[in-house]
Amino acid sequence: MDIRFPYSPAEVSKVRLVQFGILSPDEIVILATVLLVSRQMSVVQIEHGETTERGKPKIGGLSDPRLGTIDRKMKCETCTANMAECPGHFGHLELAKPMFHIGFIKTVLTIMRCVCFNCSKVLADEEDHKFKQALRIRNPKNRLKKILDSCKNKTKCEGGDEIDINAQDSEKPAKKSRGGCGAQQPKLTIEGMKMIAEYKAQRKKSDDPEQLPEPVERKQTLTAERVLSVLKRISDDDCRLLGLDPNYARPDWMILQVLPIPPPPVRPSDDLTHQLAMIIRHNENLKRQERNGSPAHIISEFAQLLQFHIATYFDNELPGLPRATQRSGRPIKSICSRLKAKEGRIRGNLMGKRVDFSARTVITPDPTINIDQLGVPWSIALNLTYPETVTPYNIERLKELVEYGPHPPPGKTGAKYIIRDDGQRLDLRYLKKSSDHHLELGYKALCLHYD
Repeated sequence: MDIRFPYSPAEVSKVRLVQFGILSPDEIVILATVLLVSRQMSVVQIEHGETTERGKPKIGGLSDPRLGTIDRKMKCETCTANMAECPGHFGHLELAKPMFHIGFIKTVLTIMRCVCFNCSKVLADEEDHKFKQALRIRNPKNRLKKILDSCKNKTKCEGGDEIDINAQDSEKPAKKSRGGCGAQQPKLTIEGMKMIAEYKAQRKKSDDPEQLPEPVERKQTLTAERVLSVLKRISDDDCRLLGLDPNYARPDWMILQVLPIPPPPVRPSDDLTHQLAMIIRHNENLKRQERNGSPAHIISEFAQLLQFHIATYFDNELPGLPRATQRSGRPIKSICSRLKAKEGRIRGNLMGKRVDFSARTVITPDPTINIDQLGVPWSIALNLTYPETVTPYNIERLKELVEYGPHPPPGKTGAKYIIRDDGQRLDLRYLKKSSDHHLELGYKALCLHYD
C-alpha cells in the first residue's frame, strides 16, 4: 500500500466536461516572480541555451531550477517538491519574430482562403446557397470545410452594400454583402514551410488609358508576421462563423509568438533539449541581426533558419525538408516521433501497457480435451496466477492451496504467493515452516490458474 497518498474521506468531484483549445501567448507567459495563477503556465523566461554553469543549473537556461529537478539532492524552486513528486513546470521563449506552427499550418491556410487578405472579413456572400448550408452545420470542422467551398473561388472581396440603380423601381431586392473592402484576392499555396500568395494578372482594356499598372510582385512569400496581422483582424463573430470559439482557439493563436519550453523531467538531456538549445541560439542570432540593422534579405535568411529548427522540433520527418541532426549525424527524435508509430507513447506505452496476471502463448486443440476447451502449456499454467482475497467463505479452500504451494501434486491446484494486508509479499517457494503459511481475513493468495 502506498503511504504517500493516504485515504481521504473528501467527496470526489465529477468531471462535467473537457474543453480543448489552443494556448494563447498571454496564457503561456507569466512573470517569473509570481507563482502559477489562472491558466497561465510559465514560471520562467528562457534566455540561454546552456543547461549548466560551473557545474550548477544555469539561471534562465534550459535546466533552470524553477522548471523542476532531475537531481535527487535538489528541490524544485517553484513547488519545493523533490524529484519523485515534482512533475515539472513549463517555461517560455519569446520569439524574435512570429513563426508558423507545423501542426496548424494547413488550418491557417484554410482560414486564410476564407477571409479577405486586406480587411480579414469572410469572403462568402450571405445570399450564397453554400454559405447558408454551412451555417446549419454544427460540427466546427465540417462547417469550416463548407465555408471554404463557398469562398475558394472568390477573386475579390465584396464591397459594402451595393444598390442596383436599375432595380430601384423593380421588385428585385438590393444585393447585400458582408461589408468588405473590394480588394483583389491572391491564390494561396504552401511550399514547405512557406506560404505563397500569387495575384492573378489583370487584363488590360485597350480603351482605358487610365488603367493602373500591374503590381511589381505578383508572387509573394508571406511571412508568419504578415499572416498573423491578417488573422488578428478577424472578428469574434467571424471566428464563430468559421467554426472556432474565440475564447479557446482564435486563429492568430495558431501562429507561434511564444514557444512553451517543457520541463527537464520531460526531456532529461535528450534530443529535445539539444533542439531547444539550437532554437534559442538561432533566436538570439535573429534578434542580433535586427538590432544591428542588417539588410532585409539577411534577416529573412536567419528567420527561415529559425523556422526550420522550430518545425523539426515538432516533426523531423516533414516532406521536402532536410532532417535536423545531432553532431554525429543521427536525426533528432522530435515530439511527433515520441508519440506516433509502434514504439510511441500511444501504441507503445498507453495502449500496450504491461499488466500483472496475464500471459500470451501458443494455444492448441487436443484430442484428449473437449471441443470447447483449449490447451495451455504447462510452463504458462505454473506461472499464470490470479489474486483471491481471503474471506470467511473461502479461507479453508485457500489454506489448502497455500499448503500445496507452487508445485501441487497431480490433479491439484496450488498457490505461489501470499500478500498480507500491509502489502508484504511472501514467496511460498521459500517458506518451509507451516507457521509461515498462516492466512487471515483480508490477505490475498495468488493462486495458480489451472484445473
